[in-house]
Amino acid sequence: MKRILLIAAVLAATSGLAFSGSADSVKSIDLPVVKTNLADAPGKDKAEKFCSLCHSPDYITMQPKFSRAQWTGTVNKMIKAFGAPIQEEDAKVIVDYLSTAYGNGK
Repeated sequence: MKRILLIAAVLAATSGLAFSGSADSVKSIDLPVVKTNLADAPGKDKAEKFCSLCHSPDYITMQPKFSRAQWTGTVNKMIKAFGAPIQEEDAKVIVDYLSTAYGNGK
């Protein structure tokens, strides 16, 4: 489980409010670990490895059934716009995986 600390002073500071609390103001909660299981298909390991560097695999499963061209555009956007460290040969494997496992067959 992940432990997240909620610190009233930080929350107050970022919201522009004054803080007059004490160390007793520190609260914590335990969040459950939620594992998203991607569909089994060739390339799943590359998609899990590279896509999970920046975001949850949930983002893959929540997408509409894209065409191969749309998945290619999405992977290229992750590389070019967001700096995902994916080599060209790995990008092809990931696009093949996404198109097969989460695509619309076009």
